[in-house]
Formats: sequence, structure tokens, C-alpha cells
Amino acid sequence: MGSTGETRRLNSIVVIGTNPIATSITTTLSEANTLKINQIVHRRSSLTPANQVSVHESNFTPPSLHQLLLTLQPDIIISTSNGGDFAFQRLLIDTAISAGVQRFVPAEFGQDSLNERLQERLPPSRVRARVVEYLRECARLGSIEWVGVATGVALDEGIGGGKLGFDLKWHSATIGLGPELFAASSTAFIGRAVGAVLERWEEVRNQYLYCAGLRTTADEVLASLVRITGRKWEAGRTEVEDMVREGESRIARGFPDAGMFLMERSVLYDGALGAVRPFIEEDAKGLLGLDGEELEGAVGAAVHRYKHYGKEDCGCS
Repeated sequence: MGSTGETRRLNSIVVIGTNPIATSITTTLSEANTLKINQIVHRRSSLTPANQVSVHESNFTPPSLHQLLLTLQPDIIISTSNGGDFAFQRLLIDTAISAGVQRFVPAEFGQDSLNERLQERLPPSRVRARVVEYLRECARLGSIEWVGVATGVALDEGIGGGKLGFDLKWHSATIGLGPELFAASSTAFIGRAVGAVLERWEEVRNQYLYCAGLRTTADEVLASLVRITGRKWEAGRTEVEDMVREGESRIARGFPDAGMFLMERSVLYDGALGAVRPFIEEDAKGLLGLDGEELEGAVGAAVHRYKHYGKEDCGCS
């Protein structure tokens, strides 16, 4: 395919998946009021789309997806679903190419999938890295352009869901030693980052970008939770080795989700992995014209969602 060297506005967007990141992306893009935004999902029964977003169901077989893409004719596909499933991501990429779609954003939006030490700890990251390498191969052949976006841990979702060790109900935390720096973003920032990538596609195409809204520590998150909730919090400290050992034990006992939560949490507090380094040394916010975000905003969003989600006038997304 190749680029003409001219800047072309991307007007027709397809977002794959139904999850908080997909919602953030479609909400951000819909604010432009000039884009044609389509969201492709398995089932739409519980989905309330953002304004100006058309939702389409698909069984994601190659023929049905190919026909849908031919009908929609998107300039770009943004995948937010099943990033750790190589077969599914390759199906999306191959079908996009066969339907003449020229640009693809893979389902990253987390930690640095290209970090080999992290891949050993988190096998889904190794799969995501395979997807990036496949996209690189396709780009070398001129078949498609791509941009991968690592945004660090989704802080508001991680706090609200308990994955990071913070319990909003009982005002308690089980974290690492506390001062270890890690990269994080709110889901709202992830949407803004994707919007910036689309606006600057020619400058960033065929690159893997590190774009986290902020860098913080568990101690800072805990202090923020104390301020926002106005409650005293109890904090337990756990060594990384103990987290990994318990995570592996849970996986071995047949509790993969619970085990993976601990493995993912251990990454935040393990400085030996170097997980935060590229977010410092290769920070793409300047390239994308983005400012960082404040910790209080991301933490406050998690607390608000926990208290008010599902209630009238919540404003939760």
C-alpha cells in the first residue's frame, strides 16, 4: 500500500469490542461530530453506544466480517478485544487487508508488550508482541499500516475492580513495598491518546508508542484514596516474590484469573522488569500533542464509579 506522504484525515472509524476502553475511544471520537464511527461487537444487548456511534453485531467469521467491512469501508480499525488471542487478532488483520482497510491499531492499551522479561511473567503479553510483529511483517509488504499504543495500567478500572490491590469497600490495600514507580492511564486518557494517534497518523504510523497519562507509585495512589474518600486505609505490604509465588500457585490450582491478577499486580512493583523505563525514555505524549493527567482525577473517577455506577445521573461510562 504505502503512504503518499500527504496527510489524510481519517473520517471512517471502526472500533472492535465492547469494554471500558472501547467506550472511552468511541466517546472521545464522537466529540469531533465529523467522524463516521462504527462499533463491531459480538452482542449489543447491554451496550449503550456513544452519540453518533453505529453498533453492528458480528459472529466474527472471516466471510461475515469481510462483508461488513466492505459495507462500512473504514479508513482504520481499532481493536480493543481479546488482545491475548493471536488467532483472533490475525483474523481481524487479515480480514481488514482483504477488505482493503489500510490502517490497524491492535489491542494493546496496557503494559509494554515488547518487554521480554514482562512476557515471561505475563504470557498474554508475549501473544500481543506476536501480533505487533505480524503487523510489522504486513507493513513491510505494504499491506497495511499500524500503530501500537502502550498506556500502562488502566488505573481507574484497576482500582475499581480490585485488580491493583485496593479495596474500595473495606478501605484496605494489599500492595508492594510502596515506592516503586509504574506507568498508568485513566480510561478517559486512553481514548484521548487514540484520538491523537488518528490526528497524527502520518507522523506515527508503523510505530509502537509509549503514552501513559501519568507515572505514579502505590504509596501515592493510597494517599490519594485517603484524601478522596476521607477515610483511613489499612495497607498490607507484600514482596514481589511472594506475589509471583502465590499467583503461580493459584494458576496451578485451577484459578487462572485470580492468579493472573496477582501476576499483573507484581509487574507494577518489580523494578527489575524495567516496565516503566520506556514510558520515561520514549514518552510519546509530546509527539502526540498530549498533556499528562493528574493522579487525583484518575483515582477520583474510580471512586465515583464505585459509589454511583448504575444510579441516575451517574455520568459513569
